[in-house]
Amino acid sequence: MRKLIYISSFYPEKSPGVVNKIQGTLEAASRIGYSTSWINIVPEPGFLSKLSQALDQAQAEVILFRSICQYNFYLIPAFIRAKKRGIKLVMDVPTPNGTAIKELAKSSNSLIRKIKDLAYLIVSGPIPYWFVTRILQYANESSWFLLGNKSRTQLLGNGIEVNSIPIRNSVPKWTGDRLDLVCVASLNYWHGIDRLIDAMAQVNSKESKLKIFLKVIGEGAVFCQLKERVKKLGLDSYVNFLGFLKGEELYTHYERAHLAVGSLALYRKNLSTASELKSREYCAAGLPFIVVGNDPDFGKEAKFRIQLANHEPIDDLVKFFQNFNPDLIDFSPVEIRKYAEKHLDFSVKVRQILD
Repeated sequence: MRKLIYISSFYPEKSPGVVNKIQGTLEAASRIGYSTSWINIVPEPGFLSKLSQALDQAQAEVILFRSICQYNFYLIPAFIRAKKRGIKLVMDVPTPNGTAIKELAKSSNSLIRKIKDLAYLIVSGPIPYWFVTRILQYANESSWFLLGNKSRTQLLGNGIEVNSIPIRNSVPKWTGDRLDLVCVASLNYWHGIDRLIDAMAQVNSKESKLKIFLKVIGEGAVFCQLKERVKKLGLDSYVNFLGFLKGEELYTHYERAHLAVGSLALYRKNLSTASELKSREYCAAGLPFIVVGNDPDFGKEAKFRIQLANHEPIDDLVKFFQNFNPDLIDFSPVEIRKYAEKHLDFSVKVRQILD
């Protein structure tokens, strides 16, 4: 039996979504004939030497290695040794390095730490990736980091365990005077919920028949800012913040929504393409949804994915709601779910990687 090892370095308790992704990937690999295991080393002092040791001691045909961004540079010797041993080393890059530069610059770290991290990432550039077999990207990478790596880079959409998400059993009736939205997110600036709230303020203040209602599920860096914005704009009766929900509590709200909301401000991360896990969850549950930007897994045939303009002005959002066409949500949950099973399941993704 062929062996596959996933090696990573992060705090699992802080990133349950990453844990689910890794476990789902390994379970799917097991189903197609691989013996799998996972080595995670928390990023504390000494973690780089431990990662190097894990790479050197790994007995496997394939190693999936979760990129550690600016620290990949330190592992180049271990990457070379793995390659010499005949191991297929696949670099899993969750965030394009071009985007990571912006995130590092905006981090809360000290100025000296920022300069050091940015220097390692920018100066080493594409070099750490020259020694791997394949590079998995989930959004478009900048040209500097693609230098010498284009032929090894695969643009891939994130996978999910479709069967772990129940399909919604009912769809709210369309009456023409109320549009119910649900947004599930660990709220941050690139989700652009502030844009949605501003658009709702314009639409709901008009003497129009249609009113927009929004349920926000989750918390995060901009949670308090959004609540203040809603209060300032007088939208308390239209926007409901429910906090973090999971399981049946969460799925109940899927059944009450006409439309779900993905990220609406990818441009704030300098992204035009992204592979969002939440979009995939909406799809698996049978929900149409609005987003901005492109996604490698959703083509023009996925009409239940409504793509709006990826820019700061909210004119397109306002027009979308003012001229809302109910045909955009006229899909059965089963129809949307089938798309998820065909294109988004971990079993599909693993074959794309390992083939």
